Amino acid sequence: MTTAAAPPLGGLGPAAFLREYWQRRPLLIRNAIPGFRNPITADELAGLACEPGVRSRIVLGHPDRRDWSVEYGPFDPERFAQLPDTAWTLLVSEVEHYWPQGPEWLRQFDFIPRWRRDDLMISYAARDGSVGPHIDAYDVFLFQAQGRRRWQIQEPPPISPVCLPALPLAILRRFDATAEWVLEPGDMLYLPPGVPHLGMSLDDECMTWSIGFRAPAWRDLVGAFLEDRLESVGPERIEDPGRDISPNPHELAHGDLTALRSGLLEQLRLQPAELERFLGEFLSRPQQEPPPESEPGADEEANPARLDFATRYRFDPDLKRYWIRSDAGIVLFVAGQSLTAPGFSVAVAESFCSTDTIVPEDWARALPELVPVLENLLTRALLEPDD
Repeated sequence: MTTAAAPPLGGLGPAAFLREYWQRRPLLIRNAIPGFRNPITADELAGLACEPGVRSRIVLGHPDRRDWSVEYGPFDPERFAQLPDTAWTLLVSEVEHYWPQGPEWLRQFDFIPRWRRDDLMISYAARDGSVGPHIDAYDVFLFQAQGRRRWQIQEPPPISPVCLPALPLAILRRFDATAEWVLEPGDMLYLPPGVPHLGMSLDDECMTWSIGFRAPAWRDLVGAFLEDRLESVGPERIEDPGRDISPNPHELAHGDLTALRSGLLEQLRLQPAELERFLGEFLSRPQQEPPPESEPGADEEANPARLDFATRYRFDPDLKRYWIRSDAGIVLFVAGQSLTAPGFSVAVAESFCSTDTIVPEDWARALPELVPVLENLLTRALLEPDD
């Protein structure tokens, strides 16, 4: 099992950070990564924003003028030559998928589990570039990779924040800064969810890396749980043999309500192992399935793609893989699917979940049940030959 890189917390231990700051209060970390040299140039970031499938946007405007506008990529390279001298920002999401060293660099944050991590977003801003005062619903580490940026925050946050109307951006109508810092290259600011903040580039070479950590909404979790339970509930109807006479035909009587409530709770109830299985499958589901070129027919569904056991395949960068300990041993979760791997050790489970590529024959003997899972991934374009 690989060893996680040292966390960039400026000498603060991960346990102390999680206990005292995580989801509690901001933390400024000077010289979080000593001697850092920015490996990604502005031209490379702009080139990435021109590629199809890469999520990117350009935000133009200034907090004093409130003249905000946003454009979404992919961009024509000529667009960058047309931008004004000041007050614009380019943002590119999921950079770890396109920068080969990205996954390794992010391992510095492995003291927080992978299921909480969102992505690495990199922004490049001209002088006075900003995305306006706003509130994030997730934890974020704002690492200054190049140039200088002034960060301002407002504490305590407003009880009922209001955003400017008729804008594609959630920019606060009112922002009253209570603290500010200027970040130099190598510095980092941690912000928990819900803290209003405003970043402003102080020069023409400002590049900020945002490492976000997002948790699922309870509404999404409950909705998925109810869908999962619905699939397991049979077609049987409610039965009530031996019922008493109803003196009031329009009354929902106490006995009926009690029976319905008990039956409903029983249908929703899961044993701990079943609930853990649901959570693992839910958290590992792909956020967006690749759109099929055509609707699969019955023959395609009945005949999934076949693996070449000796071929090396590459997992899609978005593919989520987790594992849990259970009474039956290790249980793996891959893209919303689960399989028990009783012979796996913790080290082997971590190795499987962290590897970028896989040769099926290296794993099929120890875990034959993995083969149909890999074939399913191949069919869904979440696995492809590593050419």
